[in-house]
Amino acid sequence: MRTFKKATILFTLVAFSAIFFGCSSDSSSGSSSNFYLKCKVNGTWVEFADPIVINSLSKSITGNDADTGKVVTLFTPLNVANGTFTITDEPSNVNSYNGSYSDFNEDVYTDNETGTMVITEVTADVIKGTFSFTGDDGNGGTITVTEGSFRAENIE
Repeated sequence: MRTFKKATILFTLVAFSAIFFGCSSDSSSGSSSNFYLKCKVNGTWVEFADPIVINSLSKSITGNDADTGKVVTLFTPLNVANGTFTITDEPSNVNSYNGSYSDFNEDVYTDNETGTMVITEVTADVIKGTFSFTGDDGNGGTITVTEGSFRAENIE
């Protein structure tokens, strides 16, 4: 399971990097996007503008910072609806809610073990909600993700 999710995160990171580095900004205003993914990881804020949304077997919402190596990914079913959902460690279940955190500079990767995702808005254009989860970091420690919130483009 860990290998499957790690491969998914790596694929998402590569796709994000290709999009991020392959496109130039067409905005000269310097204004920030209204799409974001942010949370505390073991008490330290990590924030990402314009999370990448990919629909495959499930919907993934990924915040990525190439400079710090930090990546947070949330997984939902394709047909997501408003509500409160239990985050589980079932990466092969496309109808489950999952989360993961990676720090490629520190060689840390966690699949969630327990947590909650609250979807507060779903429209044709936007998906928004909050989340928290806890998981093993793969090195004998625990990663705790709290106070998470996101607002992302809803790709249907």
